[in-house]
Amino acid sequence: MRSRVSTASRGAAAAGCLVALLLPTACATAAEDAPAVPELSPTASTGRAEDEEAAALAAYTGMWEAVVTASHDGADRSAELERHAVDGALALMTQALEDAREAGSDISGEPVLDPEVVVESSDSAQVTDCLDDSSWRLSAQSAPAGPRRVDAGLVHDGLAWRVSDLRIWEPGTC
Repeated sequence: MRSRVSTASRGAAAAGCLVALLLPTACATAAEDAPAVPELSPTASTGRAEDEEAAALAAYTGMWEAVVTASHDGADRSAELERHAVDGALALMTQALEDAREAGSDISGEPVLDPEVVVESSDSAQVTDCLDDSSWRLSAQSAPAGPRRVDAGLVHDGLAWRVSDLRIWEPGTC
């Protein structure tokens, strides 16, 4: 797109050229010699960022949905969980499912999530959540339930966002 220069701007440029006559370089108006600068569409870049945020958030909520479903089924492993979590997060959630199954706990309800995501780069995102697990109860649960902070690190492995690090804080931390 060509830039438009007003008459006043051309006059100012001409005055600047007169002053610069003492210099050995030539002077031209901005409209004549300015290199074409591509316009960035704010909606295009914002749309991409929003898409990445939505995809990272979907990985995080998908992990919790997989854990809830597996916990209701009494499963100690979940192929769906493996689609959304890797590394420490996968190990932590798999261990929690194994512990619940071994304890013979009857799990009902589900946690309430309130996540916020920040995409830090093309392959890294962070989720901060205030998870309320007071409605997601184990029949023999000894640990107190309630709103607790959750910090999750996500990675993009070239195909999809996955939760890689997970820290679940004590009740009352959010």
